[in-house]
Amino acid sequence: MSIFNDTHPELTRLGIKLDNVDSRYKPVWRMGISIDEMIYIARRLYPLIKDGRNVLDLACGNGLITVILSKLMQGSEFHAIDDWEKVAKHEVMRNIEIDNAKINLSDFRNGYELPYRDEYFDVVYSVMFLSNIGKEGRTKIGNEVKRVLRNDGRFVIVDTLVFRGKIKKELASLFNLEWYGEENGFSFFLYKRVK
Repeated sequence: MSIFNDTHPELTRLGIKLDNVDSRYKPVWRMGISIDEMIYIARRLYPLIKDGRNVLDLACGNGLITVILSKLMQGSEFHAIDDWEKVAKHEVMRNIEIDNAKINLSDFRNGYELPYRDEYFDVVYSVMFLSNIGKEGRTKIGNEVKRVLRNDGRFVIVDTLVFRGKIKKELASLFNLEWYGEENGFSFFLYKRVK
């Protein structure tokens, strides 16, 4: 029996209990970040999205960030989507059930089409995804996010510092950049959808 069966210390500070996080949530190659970094990112995302009622995690990977945020925002409706190539959807579903989280999982359609109605979400966030899909993918997903966001909805992006210029440039025609910050090797973008 491992001595690390208790919840992660940083989760305890957030008031969240998730047992065996390190063994159940496998890091996702596409994301390239550790479990500790996922917890840190969830903590940093929270103030940027905390008043969102309908929230989408765009390319959720192993789902840990979404589970943490859904626990912090229990009155919100959470959705998560991925192509499920780097992580098995059934494993994410199992962890959601174990952690008693309320998250609706979906699949991308035809590449990066989102299976949601227009102007449904208050907030869409994405962690370590846009840097992995190329310019054409970023343009397509940017248009899809704009379609599913309500007017004045927020698109929050966390990605590597290396791609900050490309992301800013490619999304400038779709969203207004409200805030940008850099911390611990990550870029944080807060965009707003405008008509």
